[in-house]
Amino acid sequence: MMMSKQMMAWALGLLSLGLSAQGKFGTDSVKCWENTQIYYQMYKSKQYASAYESWKYVYDNCPAAYKNTFIFAPNIIEAKLKEANDPAITKMLEDLLIESYDKRLEYFPGNEDYVYGNKGLDLMKYRKDDPQAAYDAFMKAYEADPNDLPAAVLNGIFISGARLYNDKLFTIENVFETYNLVSEAIERTTNAIYVKQEEYAKKVESGAELDAKEQKDTAALGRELYRFDVVNGNVEKTLAPIATCDKLQLLYNQETVEQNINNAEWLRRASKMLSKERRNEEGEMEDCTDLPIFFVIAEQNYKLEPSPVSARAVGKLAWSRKDYNKAVQYFTEAAELEVDPNKKADDYLKVCISHQKMGNMSSAKTFALKAASLKKKWGDPYVILATLYGGAEGAWGSNVVEKKAVYWAAIDKLNYAKSIDAEVSNKANKLIAAYEKQIPDKSVAFQLSFKDGDRICIGSWINECVTAKF
Repeated sequence: MMMSKQMMAWALGLLSLGLSAQGKFGTDSVKCWENTQIYYQMYKSKQYASAYESWKYVYDNCPAAYKNTFIFAPNIIEAKLKEANDPAITKMLEDLLIESYDKRLEYFPGNEDYVYGNKGLDLMKYRKDDPQAAYDAFMKAYEADPNDLPAAVLNGIFISGARLYNDKLFTIENVFETYNLVSEAIERTTNAIYVKQEEYAKKVESGAELDAKEQKDTAALGRELYRFDVVNGNVEKTLAPIATCDKLQLLYNQETVEQNINNAEWLRRASKMLSKERRNEEGEMEDCTDLPIFFVIAEQNYKLEPSPVSARAVGKLAWSRKDYNKAVQYFTEAAELEVDPNKKADDYLKVCISHQKMGNMSSAKTFALKAASLKKKWGDPYVILATLYGGAEGAWGSNVVEKKAVYWAAIDKLNYAKSIDAEVSNKANKLIAAYEKQIPDKSVAFQLSFKDGDRICIGSWINECVTAKF
C-alpha cells in the first residue's frame, strides 16, 4: 500500500519519539500508527464504513495522536449509521458522533465555532427531543465567533429556540432575543456579501473584466447569499405566528421603554420588531406600528442612532401622521444608508407610496420602477404601478377608449406581477376583475373605429403602449 507524504512524515516523527511518545500514541504506538494508516487510506478512497474499525481503535487508544481522527469522525460514523439495523447499535453510534465533537476540542482545541456548530446540527438531527442540547451547542458556536457562522447554524439557533418556546421552556423574551442575535448575524454576513458584489459590479461597469479568480468568487458569493436568504425566509416564517402585536406589547411597553430609553441597541431592536411587515390573508402588508408605544420608540431611536432601521421607523411614524413629505425624506434616507438591495427596494417602494398619497404620480412611478429594479421577482411594485395607472383614467386621450386605455396598462402590470410573484396573485386578481369592468365595450369601440388588437400608446407620465382587448 502506497504511503502518503503526510503519513510518512507522521511515521518518521513517531519513530524518532520512541518511548517518550507513548502517552500521545498510546501503549502500542506501532499499532496506533498501523490503524491510522489503514483508516486514512480507506477514508481517502471514500470507504468510510470500512474505515470504522481501524478508526475506532485510534479514537479509543491514541486520540491525541492525530487531528484527522476527529476531522474524519462524522463521515465515518454516519456511514456506519446507514448500515446499522439494530436500535442499540444506532443509539451507540449516535452517542459516539456527538461525543466526538467534545473529544476533538479536548485534544485539539480551536475552531470552536465550527465544531460546536456541527455538533448542534447533529443534535438537531439525532436528538430531536432535546432542543436544549442543540441550542446550547449552537450558542457556544455563536459565542466563539458570531461573525463567521454558516447559514445552517444560524437557522439551527433560531429553530431550536422556537422549539424550546413551543415546549414552554423559553419565554417570549427568549425567542425575541434569539431572533435578534440570528437576524443581526445574517445581516452582517449578507451586507458584507453585498459590498463585495457591488465592488465587482462597479469594476464591470467601468469596462474592466473580472479575472478567473474574481469570477469564481462572484459565483461563490451568489451561492452563499442564496443560502442566507433561504435561512432568513425560514426564520421570518417561523417568527410570524409568534411575533403578534399582542405578544410584542408584552415586551415593548411604557415600562420597558422607560427602562431602556437611552439604550440604542434595545430601541433599534424594538423599532425593527414593531415595524416588521407580514402579509395578511388579503395580500396586504401589515405591522405593529399603530401601537402608541412605537411613536416613542421610533423617535428616541432616531435621536440616539440615525440608521436605516431608525430612519424607516420614523418614516412609518410620518405615515401614521399623514405627513407624506416627511415620509419621503426618511424613507429616502433609509434607502441611501442601506446596503441590502432588498431592504433598499422596500424603502423606495414606500417613497413611491408616499408620492402616490400626495398625488405625485410621475414620481411615484419612478420610485416603483426603482424598487422593482433592485429586488427581482417581487410583484408588489408592479401592483402599486397598476393602481397608479388604474387611478389615472382621463389623464390622457381624446376619446373614451383612449382615456380608459390606462386599465389595459394596469392589467398588463398585474398579470406580470402574478407571473413573477405568486404571493400577490390574490390581490392582483381582485384588481384585474375590477379594472376589466372599466374597459369600454365593442359597440363603443366600433363607433370610434377601434378594434381588438389595436395598439394604443398612452402619453403623459404613463408612457405605455397597450393592446386593445374589448
